Amino acid sequence: MAAGGNRGTGPAPPVLRGEARVGRIRIAYTSQGSGPALVCCHAMGWNQSLWDQHRARFARSHRLITFDQRGCGDSDHPRQQPGGENPYTAQGFAADLLAVLDALAIDRASILGYSMGAVAALRSAIDCPDRVERLILVSAMASRLPEAIIQRASLVEQVLAREGLRETYQYYFSGPLFAGIERSAEFRRQLDDCASKATAHGFLGCFGVTIQRPSMVSELARIAAPTLILVGENDTHYLPEARLMASHIANARKVLIKNAGHAINVEQPVAFEDEVLGFLAWIPGGGQRHVG
Repeated sequence: MAAGGNRGTGPAPPVLRGEARVGRIRIAYTSQGSGPALVCCHAMGWNQSLWDQHRARFARSHRLITFDQRGCGDSDHPRQQPGGENPYTAQGFAADLLAVLDALAIDRASILGYSMGAVAALRSAIDCPDRVERLILVSAMASRLPEAIIQRASLVEQVLAREGLRETYQYYFSGPLFAGIERSAEFRRQLDDCASKATAHGFLGCFGVTIQRPSMVSELARIAAPTLILVGENDTHYLPEARLMASHIANARKVLIKNAGHAINVEQPVAFEDEVLGFLAWIPGGGQRHVG
């Protein structure tokens, strides 16, 4: 969902590519820049290219790490075998993230999860609080999704079965969550690029995690990391959830992004980056820490 071009100053640091392993599942990742580690977890239907427009600025002050969740992009897209264990779970998503940290020998990092990516971020912060320095939840939901979104999900699955992946991408991203996105030629090209790396079984696996995962609300009190919750003022389904998470996470603050819906980083990329970097530079008790 790139928009707005490179907002960095000077050439961006080189991108280093690698692979982590979760059992037999291969997870593709990139690392760029130096400084405190910031891991970004992408949204449903996308891959780590979601963060391309933010790389130059984030990598100026941080070691920016992005990865393709299982079932997405250049990572493996495992199939669920009849009668076998489902490879697509919230715990599996968190395992992908932690495997990337392990592959890079990083003990502790700040984690940013956007939409579906918040599943991996939340699950990691709940289950492995010692690995999470700070937590950033963008357009996120810890509860089960509202019935209206679940009902539309069944229509997405019907489109996939009837018309294929490219048409499914166009249908999915034409939904109400993405009403604020300009349907530019560049945006359509990016959707085509994501669809070209997708598989039907990977898409459905990730969709299942997004739609069918259990609520994590009762576990939010286990999150120890300082937490930033970003939500767009027009993101109707997610506004109540942002308030709920802020009330359940001990050290959390919620920030409302003006003139934005669900796709905050596309609709308001500068405000998104400012909030993320400001939070990462904030020192509890006052002041700013030097981050690069």
